[in-house]
Amino acid sequence: MAAVTASPYVERAELRWIAPELRVLDDSPGDLLVLCAFADERPLGGLTGLVDWRLAGALSSWRIGGFSTGELGERVLYPTARRLSHPRLLFVGLGHRAEHRSDRALAIAEEVLEAARGLGVRTLTTGLFHLEVLATPLERVGPRLVHLLRSGSGLERVTIAADEESQRLVKDGIQFFGR
Repeated sequence: MAAVTASPYVERAELRWIAPELRVLDDSPGDLLVLCAFADERPLGGLTGLVDWRLAGALSSWRIGGFSTGELGERVLYPTARRLSHPRLLFVGLGHRAEHRSDRALAIAEEVLEAARGLGVRTLTTGLFHLEVLATPLERVGPRLVHLLRSGSGLERVTIAADEESQRLVKDGIQFFGR
């Protein structure tokens, strides 16, 4: 009788929520940390800004030197050399803030998932791809992002770093819209 091996495919990833703070991130290790920034975002804010500080301004230096622009479609993979609880960081450009839309954010999230699969990532930590700054209510579009990140991605665990209000809005939307 042949041995049965477990499939690497995971139908629905475990979901965790954390505050966007370095101390909390340190206590939530994973394979890949995804950070996003707008092309016209100066200085880098939120968790991206905090991680930039932890990395001695590496992300800001990329921007100043032109290595990274934050333009739509830009992705930079960076080994963190044990300065974070994630061995790799994926820095993703969102384009210009005025052009950011929920469909664009979801498409970027899909691209991130594809890159994560290619890297063999099992545990991913990310933010909300700046959906929280859009006019579209977060409780409407946030559940779509969560569903996308959890379903069929092959990930075992997705950790989302978001402030308490954003977490509440997304969770309320999940309950209301059934996702």
